[in-house]
Amino acid sequence: MRTFVAIFCALAPLLAPPFAGSLRADVFVYRNAKGETVEVEARHIAAARGFTILETADGQYRIIADETIIRREAREGPEPLDAAAMTAQLQQQFGEDLFRSYTKEPFVIGLVLASRLPKNSETRVKNLLTRAAGYMKGVEGAFVSFVKEARVTTQRPTHPLVVLIFESQDDFNKYAAAITGGNGLSASRIAGFYSGLTNFLAIRLAECHSFDVPLHEAIHQQVYNRHVFERLAPIPHWFDEGIATGFEATQGRISIGPSKISPRYARQVIAAKELTFREIVTDDRVFAGDVLAGEAYGNAWALHWLLFTKYRSQYGKYLRLLAEKRPLEKEDGEQRLGDFKQAFGKDLAEIEREFPGLLEAGIKKQKVDLQPEKPPGIALTQQDVGEAQVSGVKKGNRIEVEGQLKNISPLRPMSFHVTVETDGGTYAGWHVASLDIGKTVPLARQFAEKPMRGVRAAGSITTFRVRIRAATPESDEAALWRKGELPVPAFGE
Repeated sequence: MRTFVAIFCALAPLLAPPFAGSLRADVFVYRNAKGETVEVEARHIAAARGFTILETADGQYRIIADETIIRREAREGPEPLDAAAMTAQLQQQFGEDLFRSYTKEPFVIGLVLASRLPKNSETRVKNLLTRAAGYMKGVEGAFVSFVKEARVTTQRPTHPLVVLIFESQDDFNKYAAAITGGNGLSASRIAGFYSGLTNFLAIRLAECHSFDVPLHEAIHQQVYNRHVFERLAPIPHWFDEGIATGFEATQGRISIGPSKISPRYARQVIAAKELTFREIVTDDRVFAGDVLAGEAYGNAWALHWLLFTKYRSQYGKYLRLLAEKRPLEKEDGEQRLGDFKQAFGKDLAEIEREFPGLLEAGIKKQKVDLQPEKPPGIALTQQDVGEAQVSGVKKGNRIEVEGQLKNISPLRPMSFHVTVETDGGTYAGWHVASLDIGKTVPLARQFAEKPMRGVRAAGSITTFRVRIRAATPESDEAALWRKGELPVPAFGE
């Protein structure tokens, strides 16, 4: 299951800002966390209970404590960076040798490389970035059609919409941890995310194979840059995620919109056992944990689909109500329930009782197949820039596994280490020193019987998972693998 995260901040009830007046550009001088004096030209966005939001020329937000502000001087500007200036700033941030970009208004698509590329790979980079930019324009068109159908007024983006693609899994994890501050899902479980602070969308290179995650996160980026909602306003996560889960792609083409039933999310909500609609509406925290996030996203899709399908006029009213919420406001669960009843004229529990029948009728009408994509015993895993299909057969208390691995990197040959890890604390592993672009190699049959780190004796085995690690062949990590120093998975991680 892919997981997603969007970064928001709700610090306190909105109070009168310390600096009155409409949005304008000024120079702020303040002390940072190290006590250093910082001068920044920025727009004042909002303030609440001792905190102020500033927007810099690149569209990023800074949240600073009012007590650290030394002075504010009225100035003209800053004018939003154009695509060329944004590209230059990103190139400086990630390094000229390791950053490539492509612009297709309003998007700036950036690729952060794991290491220097062979010269013959530059054409592949250009093709990747061009394809990604074309896809993002398709997302833009689909979203514009959606808001027209929902009768919502939007604006054109003020700043370039930045999409960062990370070739290295480790580089993405470090970037995600730095941007999110360690809040929400663990970085290793995030396939991509849109940040309300940076205003950037970041994804792993592997996600450009299917574009599922770029689509989901690009919808978030569209929502906030077209001012359907205000960034850092207390928009309920269920509604924010409900909009994004309403769009799905198949082989790089947007195939499902908010009025259609998603087989993936329908299966999730049917199987849900822990969460109710009330819980996802009143408590955003269910989206932030590794355990409940899957059910939370399934329920968010379900409630959003129900409302968009059956309560279209009330849906528009609710959306406009949310659009009035301001950055840094805070609200509790009772406020959420009150807003819901105000817009839809019914209690949430009453609407939840309508869902099973409506879903059943919708499945029949749309002829939706809810069968799993792969039968039990077969795992299809896309991770890093590898795709592995592995089958397992239980023999006694051992599982015999075999399969195949494909290099889905569009850029270069890669080294791989693949493991099959069981819930009994054992594993099987394969090392592929170099696999060319788009090529497939068999994973020879073996028993998953090696002990994982932290395991003394194997326990009962019922399930397994596949983990793929990739490295550029010239990297230090790949050199260690060639020497036989292969990773040993830790039980429970």
